[in-house]
Amino acid sequence: MNPKNILTLLIFVILIGIPAIIAPIAGIYGDLLWFESMGYESVFLRMFFTTLVMGLLAGAGFFILSNLSIKIAKRSVLSKSERKKTRRRDFFFYIITGLFSLIIGSVFANWSLYLKYANATPFSNADPVFSMNIGFYAFDLPFLMLVFGFLVSTVFITSILTAISYVVYFKPKEPEEEEAVQGLSFRQILDWDGIKKKMMSHMSILIGIFFFLIGIGFIFAQYGLLFSGGTFFGAGYTDLNVNLLILQVLSLISLIVGGLFMLNLKVRKWKFPIETLKIFAIVLIIGVAASGVVQAFIVAPDEFNLEKPYIERNIQYTRDAYNLNEIDEEIFDVQYNLTSRDIENSEGIINNIRLWDWRPLRQTYDQLQLFRTYYDFADVDIDRYYIGEDYNQVMVSAREMNIQDLPGNARTWVNEHLVYTHGYGVVMNPVERVTEEGLPEFYIKDIPPQSDYFDLENPRIYFGEMTNNFVITDTTTDELDYPSGEQNIYTTYEGEGGVRLSPTSRLIYAIKFGSIEMFVSGSIKPESKLLMYRNIHERVRKIAPFLLYESDPYVVISDNQLYWIMDAYTTTNMYPYSEPIYLRSLRSEFNYIRNSVKVVIDTYDGTVDYYVIDNSDPVIQTYMKIFPGLFKDFSEMPADLQAHIRYPESLFSIQAQLYSTYHMRDPRVFYNKEDVWVIPDEIYHRSRTEMTPYYMILQLPGSDREEFMLMIPFTPREKENMIGWMAAKSDPPNYGQLIVYQFSKQELIFGPMQIEARIDQDTEISQRFTLWDQAGSAVIRGNTLVIPIRDSIMYVVPVYLEATEKGTLPQLKRVIVVYENKVSMQPTLEEALSDIFGQITTKPGEPAPVPGDTSDEILAQVKELYDKAQSALTSGNLALYAEYIEQIGDLLENVI
Repeated sequence: MNPKNILTLLIFVILIGIPAIIAPIAGIYGDLLWFESMGYESVFLRMFFTTLVMGLLAGAGFFILSNLSIKIAKRSVLSKSERKKTRRRDFFFYIITGLFSLIIGSVFANWSLYLKYANATPFSNADPVFSMNIGFYAFDLPFLMLVFGFLVSTVFITSILTAISYVVYFKPKEPEEEEAVQGLSFRQILDWDGIKKKMMSHMSILIGIFFFLIGIGFIFAQYGLLFSGGTFFGAGYTDLNVNLLILQVLSLISLIVGGLFMLNLKVRKWKFPIETLKIFAIVLIIGVAASGVVQAFIVAPDEFNLEKPYIERNIQYTRDAYNLNEIDEEIFDVQYNLTSRDIENSEGIINNIRLWDWRPLRQTYDQLQLFRTYYDFADVDIDRYYIGEDYNQVMVSAREMNIQDLPGNARTWVNEHLVYTHGYGVVMNPVERVTEEGLPEFYIKDIPPQSDYFDLENPRIYFGEMTNNFVITDTTTDELDYPSGEQNIYTTYEGEGGVRLSPTSRLIYAIKFGSIEMFVSGSIKPESKLLMYRNIHERVRKIAPFLLYESDPYVVISDNQLYWIMDAYTTTNMYPYSEPIYLRSLRSEFNYIRNSVKVVIDTYDGTVDYYVIDNSDPVIQTYMKIFPGLFKDFSEMPADLQAHIRYPESLFSIQAQLYSTYHMRDPRVFYNKEDVWVIPDEIYHRSRTEMTPYYMILQLPGSDREEFMLMIPFTPREKENMIGWMAAKSDPPNYGQLIVYQFSKQELIFGPMQIEARIDQDTEISQRFTLWDQAGSAVIRGNTLVIPIRDSIMYVVPVYLEATEKGTLPQLKRVIVVYENKVSMQPTLEEALSDIFGQITTKPGEPAPVPGDTSDEILAQVKELYDKAQSALTSGNLALYAEYIEQIGDLLENVI
């Protein structure tokens, strides 16, 4: 290669190679600076260096072993003088083994498996087959399988490369004169017989080692039987009486095959190992056939009797893995004997019936409380607060900055990263209060936040669910704080969060984010701070990627400051005999789960605290050993925040789904699926959809106070009547207590879809819905709420009306109450309850009724409503016309 070409190649390598090296280094160093700013640099360093060391060991181990084997092959076929003439071939193998080393190093650099293995905490129970502690499967076996995979990959790839090296390095014999004249075949040129003779001993060792590893693999496969699927999850009759024996035999034969290949060092014949391989293949075929025959002709005809002990194991271990054994089970003897006095005495429940469904409420929030296009509500959450002395359930949502909604000409680098840096405040309303216009009454509203109950000292939200970009604070460019009329109010970030942007760190982050503006911007000062990983979902996963996180964090007001609370789970898919489950909201499959950690994120500073709430979980105990500075005990969480923890919806959904089958502990009943329950459907809008768990404030039978809890009803499979309901308590000190109330199977208790059917069959309600669903409006039926009160069951369905055009403002127009055989739809919950139970007197704390209006005032109101009705009729809005006519009727009825 001439000097010009060498120079061109060198420039090309520099231009491509240096950025390829610098960018990852900048990313890693930038993350280290961020972890230091968070106080978790020890977490980063432990994960990083463990990964680095494991990758280097795996990559270097493969590189050394493969090149050693290739070198041995080279020495066996070439003389000392000939070995000096193989530089190009040597370089070829160095490149190939180097590439494989990088791949193997990256694949087997798993810090999590090693550190869990090195810090394993035993479980309290063992598997029923091999009597190994569950911790062996959760922590030890995955790492041992990782090492096994590395060894198998290394030996297999090395064997192939070694065989190739014999062909590449082998020098065939010189052809005789006659052969040279006549020409040689490829086989003669290759001298395959000569190659085989040279490589026999060497390849025998490699193949022998490979079969030794295969034998160990069959031992691991025996443990894998505990995770086999079929009629139920776990090892069954065929697995333990046929497949286990086959695996043991195959393991023994593999070790024998490996030994026979090793003997080729002296015997130098392929006959014996080849014959043993035939036996191996025959046993494998016979084993597969025997397994199928036993399952089809022995187990299937008498499946229950043969599988009974293994079904019992599946039930026991599944209930253990998902904490179903901790559920209290009680009988709920339904008595339809509620009176108006009972309703009045249950005001703590009645006043917290959730009339606002989060879906239409979010639309209403959007219309009433956004004010600018760059604000958005990611979600509407449910929580509870003491308002005075009353325990109130509320709906709350954070008003976040969403730069995606900035006008196109405003999407500049300065605006996205220096000006529009944070959201502002929250919106909160009680779950049951409604204005005369059918809109929510607010506890907190507007910008700046206005409230008679809360005093938010710092309502700014720099960290949230929609904050997906980095921002730079304390620059010479003012940050938008909030809009005020036609003007904007500006501010400067004063929080402790963020990374100081020195000249060096500016360069690092400019490379990391591919942002030249960050490096050259004149707005950035030495004291400026970079706030990154601001999306709280990304933020918590960046710090602790080994936890599984709830998809629905919720905002909390504590000590006049805003915080996010997010639930985190510890899981494994290596719990013997436990039924695996895949939950879409968590995007993960596992067969053991605990809600071991509560994560708290400051919306202003971005500080993240991990509080361990379940110290009994061996998985979190293991992580606490690995990262001793990461976790805090739950007792260290401020008491005001403890009051707002809630049982997570995803975990509750998992437990409810599994309990619907695994409440059957009798193996015969379980096998026959005689008493399977399901989560019932409901009607939302116009569609039938599966109910989701919902939070409520309830007073359970035998309890002396109301509690905030999560609940879901059950119906029998393929039936619509309700068979029971499940609840999880959220209030300390009873947090996490699960209870299932089962109804009598001899008594019909209406399920949600039966209630929906009764509503549809009510002629007055049906006519009203038909009228509203015409000409520019639509009816939205909210959640069908099952409300246990004392020893009775009541159902409540809120009804909303919205315009069909864009920018709708759903309004709560009616409340349907169903009790026993009575159905009532009224403008308010109180009216519907009074219609069913008799007059409900004024609730404590509410003002007395205002005396009726005079006749002149009523006539004026009638005239005003009549004019509005005529205008609606003229415009073709029949639903609005009917609404005004109904209001006129209500006024006249009051006069009469």
